[in-house]
Amino acid sequence: MASSEKVQQRNVEGTGGISTRVYLIGITVYAAVLGLVMFFRGGFIGPDTFLIFVVLAAIVLGQGKTFLRDWIPFVILFFGWQMLRGYANDVKLGGGFPLHNEDLVAVERWLFNGQIPSAVLQRWLFTPGQAAWYDIVATFFWAFHFVLALGYAFLLWIRSRGLYWRFVYALLLLSTAGIITYVVFPAVPPWMASAPLKTIPEPIYLLRAWIPQTLGLGMNWSWIMSNGNPNEVAAMPSLHAAYPTLVFLFSLVYWRIVAPFALVYCFCLWFSVVYMGDHYVIDVLAGIVYAVVTFFALERFYAWRASRHAASVHRSASSGPA
Repeated sequence: MASSEKVQQRNVEGTGGISTRVYLIGITVYAAVLGLVMFFRGGFIGPDTFLIFVVLAAIVLGQGKTFLRDWIPFVILFFGWQMLRGYANDVKLGGGFPLHNEDLVAVERWLFNGQIPSAVLQRWLFTPGQAAWYDIVATFFWAFHFVLALGYAFLLWIRSRGLYWRFVYALLLLSTAGIITYVVFPAVPPWMASAPLKTIPEPIYLLRAWIPQTLGLGMNWSWIMSNGNPNEVAAMPSLHAAYPTLVFLFSLVYWRIVAPFALVYCFCLWFSVVYMGDHYVIDVLAGIVYAVVTFFALERFYAWRASRHAASVHRSASSGPA
């Protein structure tokens, strides 16, 4: 597990003595190419599909048993959250917490001088029945936010198990905070506030459904994503925004060379989920705040635990024989 006193480092040498850096670059390029190929052959790679290739990569590294020991608890909890995230819908249907709709629209209009950014962006950029290049790119960013979190965790696992566990703890805490919020604060997304509910008179299309249909693509190659418990009122906070923000913060502190790429990814994904009608800007801001609070809260905890450990060691040394 993660230690506040020392972040465990390791240099994995696989077949032929290939260095960790070469493996990191190779696995990253392989995953990116794999995702693109699967996307243009008719579907989206899902987290469970991605894990199959991650297991194979761990076996190639000669770390299969260690991988299973480190990853099985994380995967069970992370996919468990995915399967349970629709509980907010069940609570609402059972007479639980009320849906938030008009209040979110009002705040969004107040922030943007009476406009809804999703509606404005689609009016400027989207043509029904056509898929521009940026529509495809935005769909790609939307589809891979789960895979991003798992892929980054795997790269950290190769680089440092200590960093891997810190990231896993933060990711699970962030996801737990999200699901609790979805239960007590079920929030209607822009596309639902537009066509079904008519709270927003401007048309806002759910582009993550429109674009694959226009291109003739399947939604994904993932049993979890296809058969999980979907939640259509899990808009606040946007975990699409929160996960890449967490990746950026970790990179900024622990893996500086990755931070610029993570930041670019953040801005692309933040724009995409608003443009595609999935989230309001306030949902994205909330997701960013959740990620920042989660990251720094855990960092403070690790620092506090380290100081307590150091004080304990000092007291033990001071009370020892002269």
